[in-house]
Amino acid sequence: MARILIIEDNPANIELMSFLLGAYGHTPLCASDGPRGVAAARSERPDLIACDVNLPGMDGFAVLAALRTDPQLSGVPILAVTALAMAGDREKVLAAGFDGYIGKPIEPESFVAELEAFLAAAPAAAPAAASVPASAPALVPGSGAAPAGGTLLLVDDDRFMLGVLNDMLAGQPYRVLSASSGEEALAVLDHEAVEVILCDQAMPGMRGTEVLARAAERYPTTVRLMLSGQPDLAEIEAAIACGVADGHYVKPLGARALRERIDEAFRLQRQRAAA
Repeated sequence: MARILIIEDNPANIELMSFLLGAYGHTPLCASDGPRGVAAARSERPDLIACDVNLPGMDGFAVLAALRTDPQLSGVPILAVTALAMAGDREKVLAAGFDGYIGKPIEPESFVAELEAFLAAAPAAAPAAASVPASAPALVPGSGAAPAGGTLLLVDDDRFMLGVLNDMLAGQPYRVLSASSGEEALAVLDHEAVEVILCDQAMPGMRGTEVLARAAERYPTTVRLMLSGQPDLAEIEAAIACGVADGHYVKPLGARALRERIDEAFRLQRQRAAA
């Protein structure tokens, strides 16, 4: 799979693009402005670069000009990420030397395939494993399938992300429920037996750590996991330290890695319930 550098100053766009790339097995590299993007390209030697055109200070055209002078990056495709809002923008982007462009706002359903079209050998467009570090160790070391049955609750206010996670877990030997808010998640827990919760942190109203704190009080044997792309982990780390959360995994998380971690969580829940 490919190593793809995203140069983008909007944190929400970075998170979404990174999540999508990781879900399809690629390794996302990120830079939040032009100078950092140029430095990352030269040090990391990515397989492809997607650069926002309207960066503050050093814009995408200046980034392109700097990278085209580096002979070690001569074979790396560089794509413009732009809304192409004005007449002639497309011609301007291609005339400047970009190999192509991705329109904004990006279409999550086609974004990865659009990038893969510019790789020398496009990988198969199916979710695969992504090597993503977790901020906590694996819950239960060892191998073997998770016990059949049981219920997993996914909690995320982004309905597209819920759809992606559901697709990654399709065909697994447990039931998957979804909630798009903390309040909805607690209502589900009041009516359904749930062994494992996987909860986003940054949600409006009730944050993920609060959801898990309430779940820990009511359902102490349920395994409670965080999945977040936020850079500030203080609340999550505090929740893990006091036992509110059992682990934290960083977005993006590939399909295989996600399934393995959920399997570990079901094994832990069975051990906890039997104790």
